Amino acid sequence: MKNVHLVCSPELIMLLSRSLEHEGYVISGKHSTLHSFISGFSSKEVDPSSIVIMEGGAGLGTPVKAADIISFMTLIRKYLKHTRLIVQLDPALQTDIEFIRAMVNMNIHDLQFTTEFRGDNLLNWIKEKKTTRDYYHILGKKKGLFSFKGSSSAPAPVPEVEEPLPAPARPVDSLTRPQPTAAAGPGTGAASGRPSNAPRPPAGSAPPRPKPPARTESPAPSEAGTLERLEQSIPVEEQSTPVTGPRILGSNVPLVIGVCGVGGEEDVGAAAFLVAAGLAELGWKPLVCGDDRPEIGSLEQIVFEGEKEDSVSTMFEYEGVTFYRRGYTWDISELLASEFTHIILWLDIHRERKGTSGLELWWNSQIPIMVGNGAMWKYELLKEKLNTLNPFERKRCRLLLENGHQEVLQALKKDFPEIQATLMPAHQDPLYPDKAAVEWVMKLLTVQKKLFRKQTLLWGIAGAVLFVTLLLIGIGFSFVPESR
Repeated sequence: MKNVHLVCSPELIMLLSRSLEHEGYVISGKHSTLHSFISGFSSKEVDPSSIVIMEGGAGLGTPVKAADIISFMTLIRKYLKHTRLIVQLDPALQTDIEFIRAMVNMNIHDLQFTTEFRGDNLLNWIKEKKTTRDYYHILGKKKGLFSFKGSSSAPAPVPEVEEPLPAPARPVDSLTRPQPTAAAGPGTGAASGRPSNAPRPPAGSAPPRPKPPARTESPAPSEAGTLERLEQSIPVEEQSTPVTGPRILGSNVPLVIGVCGVGGEEDVGAAAFLVAAGLAELGWKPLVCGDDRPEIGSLEQIVFEGEKEDSVSTMFEYEGVTFYRRGYTWDISELLASEFTHIILWLDIHRERKGTSGLELWWNSQIPIMVGNGAMWKYELLKEKLNTLNPFERKRCRLLLENGHQEVLQALKKDFPEIQATLMPAHQDPLYPDKAAVEWVMKLLTVQKKLFRKQTLLWGIAGAVLFVTLLLIGIGFSFVPESR
């Protein structure tokens, strides 16, 4: 018998409980609001092995905003990483592509856009488990980005090759540099859809290095303290009054930026580092995640130089940018619940990887960025690869041209007017961007400079306290009577 946990109004709980129990399901728990459901983590009221059926706006004010639902689902996914969630939603959200993309990113596939349903519909929801493929018609199919072979006149047979493949993670062939079979075997491990607790082996021809211990072995804070911080971050439960303003929690969901190379030979790391360093200069808090990147390993050696082997930290900070350490697995659903403002995924779509494929991660990001060679003599090759995308996909992507020229940019705007193409600024070190590079990042991501950084604010408060203290001391001396 399967356990089912219900999160919906008391009336629905009464009706659905009878229907499910009649079919042999066991009701393992009941909550009438999302607030009480999350609070039930601390009292062990929620069984992670149960199937959770919930109303997307249970206990929230009306109208329910997509950002509010995403914020609650992010908190729920932080502690129920593998639990199947069936979410009933307002049909109006069915056209919100970014909302659906965020839910699929958190491995919440069973989305039911309806306001009226019966017990039979509920049983069908449980039996018919959805996957990412059910949302290809909305998000765009995760096809091989540049998987055509031969000349540009041969993209037609591509769908016929992809349809029989049942696995979501597939290798993506590169025209410029085909991957040998030996390098495509183990792949690089990074848990994104489903976390992997084992450290990733080195990929390709990278020199062997000692494998750090799995993340699950690292000492973690007490569960009670973690849950207490979770409950403190939940907004105050609202009554049936309309929502008058945006929730703070909904605005704290990080923006996911996927960066990949068009042909596999571009310097994608320079683009990822430049974007991250620019965001840090603007006062934001970016995180860079890569699959076993030697460049990140080099920075890690600089940061931990002279110190003993650190088996606890999974991240490190360098010049205002936080990096996920090389050799440690990361989980995108867990990162979405972090305090970072931007998550930059440095992906290689031309190699296999454990878990969710790099191509699917790249398509699921809010801002997918491609890095291409901007040389004029390689323009035809770039044009052939862009022709494998449909206009909608090209419109979603942002193309960065390294070593590019204005002539190439003008040709791109003429041949592909829908794509957002730009030249990467000249830089000596992407981790130390100049003023022009920072302005380029602002324009690329349409972000503004933060008025107050946390560190600057703390120094300002300390300076104000010191000034007031000296002022009071001076006033006190002025009132001391002179001795005769």
